Amino acid sequence: MQETIKNRNRNTNSNSQQNVTQASFALSQLLLLRSRKRWGIMYMLATVSGLFIPIGGIFVIVGGGHDVAASILTTLLKTAPLPAATFLIITGMYILNDLVDADLDRANGKKRPIPSGQVTKANALLFVIMTNAAALILVLISFNLASIIIVLILIGIGLMYSAPKICLKDRFVLKTASIAVASMLCLMLGSSYAFNSSDIRQPITNYNQNYGSFNITPIATFAALMSGSIIFITSLLNDLGDVEGDKAFGRRTIPVVIGKKNTVILTILIAATMIVISWSIYGALTTNLGLTLPICVSVVACIAILNMSKILKHLDNSEYIRKQHKKSLSLHLMLQSALVIGSLFIWLR
Repeated sequence: MQETIKNRNRNTNSNSQQNVTQASFALSQLLLLRSRKRWGIMYMLATVSGLFIPIGGIFVIVGGGHDVAASILTTLLKTAPLPAATFLIITGMYILNDLVDADLDRANGKKRPIPSGQVTKANALLFVIMTNAAALILVLISFNLASIIIVLILIGIGLMYSAPKICLKDRFVLKTASIAVASMLCLMLGSSYAFNSSDIRQPITNYNQNYGSFNITPIATFAALMSGSIIFITSLLNDLGDVEGDKAFGRRTIPVVIGKKNTVILTILIAATMIVISWSIYGALTTNLGLTLPICVSVVACIAILNMSKILKHLDNSEYIRKQHKKSLSLHLMLQSALVIGSLFIWLR
C-alpha cells in the first residue's frame, strides 16, 4: 500500500512538474515565507505574550524613582529581537519539515511550494539555513545567556523533528510533544530578558528587589504550559486530517495509534485540564495571580472543548477537519491575548 501510494505520487508529481515553472531564487524565498508565515506568527505571538509576564517590573521600578526613559529603553533593547528570532526559527523549521515531507504532502493532497515543484529543494534548504542563522544573530546581539540557550534548544528541536535518523515526527507522542515544547520555549524566550545575563538561574537583581515576594518563575511556567497545551490540541487536529497518508507512510501519530475518536476525546481532556491547572495555580498563588488570568484561560479552553466536540460528528471528513485546523489560529490568538491581559492585571491590581 505504502509503495503503491509513493509510486502514484511520483507519477503525479512528474506530470504536474512539467506544467509548473520553477521560481527564481528571490521569488522562491518569498513563496516559502508566505507558505508558512502564519505558523511563524503564531509562535511569535507566544514570545510576545511572554514579554508581559515580568514587564510589570518596569512600572514598579519607575514608581520607585528610576528614570522612565532609561527603564523602557533598556527593556526594548533586550526584547526587540526576541519575537523576530522566534518567527525566523519556526518558519525555517516548518520549511525544513516540508522539504523532508514532500512526498507525504503529495499523498495528503497538500499543495505547497516544494511538493508542487515551484521551489527547488536546494533553494528550500538555503531558506532554512538563512532564517536560523539570522535568528541566532538577533539573539546573540541581545547578550542574554538565557535567550541564547533557549534559541539553541529551539533550533535543536526543529532539526531533530525532521532529521531522518532521529525524526521525532515519526515517533508516537514525541511528534506532538516536541511541537508543544517548542511553543513553551517560545513563550519562555519572551520572558528570558528578566534573567541575569551571566546566571540564568537568578532573576535580575532589580526585579527581585522591586517584586518583593513575587516570583515570576511559576507564572512564566504556567503560561508556557498553557501555550504548549493549546499547540498540542491543534497539532492533533492537524494529524486527524492526515491519518490516511500517515498510515501509508508508516507514521505513528497519535490518531493513527489510538484512533480518531479517542484523539478528539484526548484533546477535550487536555483543554479541561487547562481549566483545572489554571484554578489550581490560582489557589496556590492567590496573593499574586488574581482572578483575571484563570478566567481568561478557562474561557479559551471552553471554546476549544466546544470546537473539538463538533469535530466528533465529522471524523470521516478530512477536508472538514483540515478547514478546522486552518481556523485554529484564532485559538492561539485568544490564548496569547488571555495571557497578556491576565499578566497585566497582575501588576495593575
